[in-house]
Amino acid sequence: MSQHTDARPATIAVENIGGIDECEIEFSPGTTVLTGENATNRTSLLTAISGVFGGTTTTLKSDTDEGVVRLEYDGETYTRRYHRQSDGTVRTSGEPYTDESELVDLFACLLESNPARQVVERNGDLREMLMEPVDTEQIQQRIDEFERERERVRSRLEEIEAERNRLPSVESQRTSLEAKLDSVTQEIETLRERVADHDVDVDGVEEVETLLGELDSRRQSLAQTRDEIETQESTLDALRDERDAVAKELDELNAPTSDRERLEQEIADLRDRESELRDSINDLSAIVEFSEGFLDSTETVVDEIQGGQDVTAELDPKSTTVTCWTCGSRVERQDIDAQLDELRNVIEEKRAKRQELQDRIDDLRDQLDDVRSTETRRTDLRDQLDDIERQIQHRERRLETLEENSTSLHEAISDLEDQIAETEALRESKLGDQYERLSELEYERGQIEQELSDVETEIQRLESLETERDQLQSQQMELRDELGSLRTRVEELERDAVRAFNEHMAELLALLEYQNIERVWIERKVSGDDADGRFQLHVVRSADEGAVYEDTVEHLSESEREVIGLVVALAGYLVHDVHETVPVMLLDSLEAIDATRIARLLDYFADFATYLIVALLEEDASRIDASHTRVSAERI
Repeated sequence: MSQHTDARPATIAVENIGGIDECEIEFSPGTTVLTGENATNRTSLLTAISGVFGGTTTTLKSDTDEGVVRLEYDGETYTRRYHRQSDGTVRTSGEPYTDESELVDLFACLLESNPARQVVERNGDLREMLMEPVDTEQIQQRIDEFERERERVRSRLEEIEAERNRLPSVESQRTSLEAKLDSVTQEIETLRERVADHDVDVDGVEEVETLLGELDSRRQSLAQTRDEIETQESTLDALRDERDAVAKELDELNAPTSDRERLEQEIADLRDRESELRDSINDLSAIVEFSEGFLDSTETVVDEIQGGQDVTAELDPKSTTVTCWTCGSRVERQDIDAQLDELRNVIEEKRAKRQELQDRIDDLRDQLDDVRSTETRRTDLRDQLDDIERQIQHRERRLETLEENSTSLHEAISDLEDQIAETEALRESKLGDQYERLSELEYERGQIEQELSDVETEIQRLESLETERDQLQSQQMELRDELGSLRTRVEELERDAVRAFNEHMAELLALLEYQNIERVWIERKVSGDDADGRFQLHVVRSADEGAVYEDTVEHLSESEREVIGLVVALAGYLVHDVHETVPVMLLDSLEAIDATRIARLLDYFADFATYLIVALLEEDASRIDASHTRVSAERI
């Protein structure tokens, strides 16, 4: 599963980050080992790498106002700049390798403070940590959207089924109309034959035929005009109802611009405060980290120089004195430890406050989205209302014209009927009645033909619904599958995370050969209808006599807990496909694990990241495969 078969070397240039003044390092694909003692800026380099790849752990050097990290990778340049502002906060800018900072912090930057490592150390909530990158709210929104679409499809399918059920009756209507049309046509032909048999004045007959033809034409025009008047009136009623509904919805909406501007300003202010807290946390964390490293290195020096100091110092190492690196005076170690504890408490308080701000920002964003959605809807409704008004005005003008035409046609028909009745050629015969009947039949036949045409069109439309039905049924199946996939996505991710951890934990336990540990595994527990599983970590030990029993994390050695924490991070790295987002994995603070196991651990982890960069002490690095790239702390 190696990720670096075709990768190229990457170059990192760092200025004024952590404890680093300036350095430039090239990393080849595979494993790179940063060798050196504690407090030699190796961790600062790792956090700088994390920052330019998108992480948030990088800290600006305390005695400067500007810092930068540049990454040359795969023909592209990525930059992260850090600027200390007048109020002491640090502003971050530039274009990192990825914007997925959460994935980098959780599963790529595996330093001592990494959440995956810490959650095991604190026996915390494994599920919450592993599933943190999953946007469950977005998943639920998509589920809601698909459910609405599925309901629309279901409703349309019901409409189609209801309409298709009308097909037999419409086909029966067509048969009836066809028979009626045949009957009327036959009657017309018979009547024409009778008219032809009459011995009347040819000129008079031609005159009557002309008048009757014109009368028939006017009657057909009147019928068409009446039909169009009915259509226009029906459409106007529908448009007026739609106008009332749109106007009512528009009146009910309330999204003043001031609310949007207020929310945008409040979000901007909270973001600034959140950014200040983040920078403050990073700065304080860097101070604590630097101080801890300095104390560790100082303690070693003191032990060597003052190996024979008084009994009190030997019984209580914290009573020793060290030279303060800020003022140069001698202070007791325990005083510094107390100050560091206070700083750690301040950091935790700031983290809690930052979380509160992030929660508030999320809430305000939801409110802002609602306001923007309402404003967009108001604009759409106004446009829709204007369009409806234009349609109403157009149809009212058309209706007025049609009614005028109808009145004119009525008058013309009345005049034609009077002229026909007064024609001398028809006074002494029944020919006038026959012509009038013939005209009525011609008109009736025209009406039947129009009705039959409408029925044919309706039958074609109903038959075409079968294609739409098939498409909707296919869409319905796709929506069902997509909904099922969305509903089980979180569950599948949980199962994948558990499976990944259990598989790799078993392989590493066999590889690292920890004594008396038979198995370490995660069990996913689900209670009732709860879709979110709870992760329970199990540790199974073996006694000297061969019996096995379940133990707790608290009873594991520091080395064993560190390995479990790293495997938790690896599980997250694999489940969330972090290698597709960021090609690097960073490691340090492995001193609790012995050198032989570190070597095996690194060889195992190297298969999953393009670049595996690890900080090791000299004695641990000496046991690592000589083929790995090595970078001495002297270059940092």
